[in-house]
Amino acid sequence: MTTTVPGTTPAAGPLGDRRTEAQEKDIMRFRVVSGSDLTSRNDAYLAWQRDREQADLWPYFRHYETAALTTRATVVSDTGVVTQGPNFGGQDYLSLSSHPAVLDAAHQALRDYGPLTAGSPALGGATPISRALEAGLAEALRTEHVALFPTGWASGFGTIRALMHRRDHILLDKLSHDSLRQGAAASGASVEFFRHLDNDAVRRHLAKIRATDTANAVLVVTEGVFSMDSDTPQLAELLGICREFGAQLMVDVAHDFGAMGEFGGGQLEVHGTLGEVDFVVGAFSKTFATTGGFLATPSASAREYVRMFGGPQTFSSAITPVQTAVALASLSIVKSPEGARRRAAVAAVATRLREGLTARGLEVMGDVVCPVVPVLIGDTPTGRTASGLIARAGLVAHLVEQPAVASDAARFRMQAMADHSDADVDTAVDILDTCIRAARQTAR
Repeated sequence: MTTTVPGTTPAAGPLGDRRTEAQEKDIMRFRVVSGSDLTSRNDAYLAWQRDREQADLWPYFRHYETAALTTRATVVSDTGVVTQGPNFGGQDYLSLSSHPAVLDAAHQALRDYGPLTAGSPALGGATPISRALEAGLAEALRTEHVALFPTGWASGFGTIRALMHRRDHILLDKLSHDSLRQGAAASGASVEFFRHLDNDAVRRHLAKIRATDTANAVLVVTEGVFSMDSDTPQLAELLGICREFGAQLMVDVAHDFGAMGEFGGGQLEVHGTLGEVDFVVGAFSKTFATTGGFLATPSASAREYVRMFGGPQTFSSAITPVQTAVALASLSIVKSPEGARRRAAVAAVATRLREGLTARGLEVMGDVVCPVVPVLIGDTPTGRTASGLIARAGLVAHLVEQPAVASDAARFRMQAMADHSDADVDTAVDILDTCIRAARQTAR
């Protein structure tokens, strides 16, 4: 039985016929613009954004008025729409951001080292906590050498940008994260994309490259879990293919390391490849209750080269002592029996969410139970309408549309936390079901 959710009746809106343009106009139409005046040539984009805001179809740049990573929260949009209710928009998979040990570590680091680093990692930005975190990550990932980055984005971008050069080759899964794509583009190497999760396609690409070039490096790039689709590659097979053709493998483990696997090793652990992959990059912002990122590699020379030429390592301030201490305390929990219990809890939340949504006839994406539960809507106009309804109905959930996904593949990316209750999940299912149905009815 579907619960009636207040605020889900689609309104005509103040814009009349302009609402259709706000619903349907593609954001990528504004990606490339021309004109001599940089202060005014984006005015058409701004007008379109304002139309979407006034039509209650703008889901971006909301802010939290409560703690952002609690299971229930209050969020306010740029136009003043207040959403209070279950929070499936936060990224705190193991619910560690409020853990007493994590908070104590943050307070102690603030007292001992202050709120700011002395500079970039290359110029005095490290503390003893930094060294302890690097050692802990190396042990957890069964590799020897770790470098910390100020953000997860910087770890993927900086590592690829530093290691790859003009005559080299980069193969990326076509759904690779923006940081990986940008790093590849900035490197000057030859860049190709292979079909999502298609190891046979990787083999064909590598065979073609090695038929004419055996002298230069080839880097194959994938992710442990692709968060927009909640699926994962066959990593052991992919690693074997790379070895066959003398290529190196990079895996971005931002969404799975710490949150998946019996001991928290993510999909590398699940697929038996811990300690085998050439380059592992990741972020602390999903499971480790803070921001920052890392590179882990068995190669001492690669680590030192990235530390010197990796951009953010030399030209951006290092993560703060508080961030470092939080990540280290979170890592300690991840590796403990409590971490295993929390991983089981978030898997149970994600499973209940998946089963509840599927029972309502909604399409849940993915082939692996992980903290990210994508709910496919399809066409972007319906997704935009549903997003406005959901915000008013009392559910914090993020719509993903172009350019992050294709224009006919809009979806809500629900993010489970270990501390979500059954009631939180059931309320979210009711609101999603009711609002998506209402949006689809409006679109007819």
